[in-house]
Amino acid sequence: MSVVINTNVDSTKIQNCLTNATKDLSKTMERMSSGLKVKSAQDDAAGCVISARMKVQLNGTQIAQNNIQNAKSLLSTTEGNLDVISDNLSRIRDLTLQAKNGTYSAEEIKAMDDEVQERIQEINRVSYSAKYSSSFLFNNGKVVTQEQTTGLGGLGATFQAGPNAGDDNTVVADKSLFASVEFSAMSGIKNFSLVKISAGEGDSIEYGQNNVQYNNGGTLESTPKVIKNDGTADAETSDFDKAILAMDRAIDNITDRKSIIGSAGNRLDSALSTLKTQFENLESANSLIIDADIASDASKYTQSSILQQVSTSLLAQANSAPSIAMSLV
Repeated sequence: MSVVINTNVDSTKIQNCLTNATKDLSKTMERMSSGLKVKSAQDDAAGCVISARMKVQLNGTQIAQNNIQNAKSLLSTTEGNLDVISDNLSRIRDLTLQAKNGTYSAEEIKAMDDEVQERIQEINRVSYSAKYSSSFLFNNGKVVTQEQTTGLGGLGATFQAGPNAGDDNTVVADKSLFASVEFSAMSGIKNFSLVKISAGEGDSIEYGQNNVQYNNGGTLESTPKVIKNDGTADAETSDFDKAILAMDRAIDNITDRKSIIGSAGNRLDSALSTLKTQFENLESANSLIIDADIASDASKYTQSSILQQVSTSLLAQANSAPSIAMSLV
């Protein structure tokens, strides 16, 4: 091989090797320090796009999980209020059965009626005031027309249970679930009085024409004047029996709602379990794309570091090679 001075081919080659080793070493250190294999589109254009879309789904899945937890809290709050109302209705029914027995004096029936009136007021208080956050659960108890309803009973509740748009990602609680639980709306009795019923007054049970309640379809309807075959009652049925049957109907209304809440809660639990599994799978897939393999990068770091040191040493020797020509002069 010729001995030349102006062109040092060996030095040029070694410089390229040193540059590549330094570049690989720098990239390896960046991956190890950040823990990421893909930090920009230059690292992996397709992987960067796929990862960005996965992150959107991951964030949406987390939000959907929080939404379901909030929805379950709302339903639990609703069920708790319905339990209170059911307990009061059951007690009113018990007192009505007790008062029907002919062994009690007018004073004793009056004492029973005092408790009944207090419990009716408590039922109405819950109907008017029960809230979840800033939303009234039961129309604030002020049901007049379907257009004038307020609270969840006016619109129902739509729970976002998925990370994407569309009906497939929602769970709907119908507004009938949150219909008024005011005593008159539940029982169909406008003025309930054990004293009047016991005295046999003709207007002791007033099936008010102005009372309205939601039926199963969620529309408003007038309360019937006479309880029909929900428990078999006709025009000749005594007021005590009508009152008992009215309590049965009100209690059935509450238990039907609680059954719906239980079913909806189970569905939300299933949706939550699906979201958790989906989140784990997406996170695992995204990790394969963007996360650095530290073991592999550590090996590359050692390799690149050795190559850098060797190239640096050889470059010094290559740079001194032209000085051999001086020995020939």
